[in-house]
Amino acid sequence: MNRSVRSQPARQGDVSGFDGLVFRPRSDTPIWQQIYDYILSLIDSGWLQPGSQLPGEVHLAEKLGVTRITLRRALQQLQQEGHLTSRKGVGVFVRALPSALVVRDGSRFAESLRADGKSVTTRTTFLEAEFADAAAAEHLRLPPGAPVIRLRRVRAADGQPIHISTKVFPAALLPDFETVYSRRQSVTDVFIAHGIQKYRRLETRISGGFATPDEASLLALTPGTPVFRTSSINTDANGNRLEWGLGCWLLTSVDFVF
Repeated sequence: MNRSVRSQPARQGDVSGFDGLVFRPRSDTPIWQQIYDYILSLIDSGWLQPGSQLPGEVHLAEKLGVTRITLRRALQQLQQEGHLTSRKGVGVFVRALPSALVVRDGSRFAESLRADGKSVTTRTTFLEAEFADAAAAEHLRLPPGAPVIRLRRVRAADGQPIHISTKVFPAALLPDFETVYSRRQSVTDVFIAHGIQKYRRLETRISGGFATPDEASLLALTPGTPVFRTSSINTDANGNRLEWGLGCWLLTSVDFVF
């Protein structure tokens, strides 16, 4: 297989980089594995650059003379390993260079995310008063059934969703939550309006996993794409628990800095 490095990066939809792929006998290496190796070499050489979009699946399969099933197996393997990411309804992209999230006390999300020039936007998908279930009661040190506020938001960088957060707050400490939040969609503003000038991160836990259908829909991904999941707790200066948050991040979108 020819792995020559190309001097110029690919243009969107350009399949010329695949001219050098000559398949060896199937008995030597499965065809999907050869496609996987070749696409990886195009990424390593810089011909496929971070953030660039691969040619469409139908077009690329025709170019290579393989079935879409064979091509898809190679693409799925590259996605599972974090080299590619799939945006539902848009296409498959080379992993973009990640932004950095600096985890520190009392900082707004926009201040904590080093987005490298990307435009970061927020969309609120859910904000309601409810009663604490067992998990919320445990994390916020509340009696089961205590009134809480549940908030879910999706963050996007340059239009690409990168983060889902679900946060739960004790309603008794933040009675005007919904009114204050409606002004700028800022949780920090809510805290300040209730006399909480400073708060600190008690803990942050990070685990790995694969996007559920619901997460994939919100992040515009294919279900099963690798993700980070976070669980965090914030307290006020007196140690009162203000917020329990669950986050889901596109695996390739962020590096955590503590």
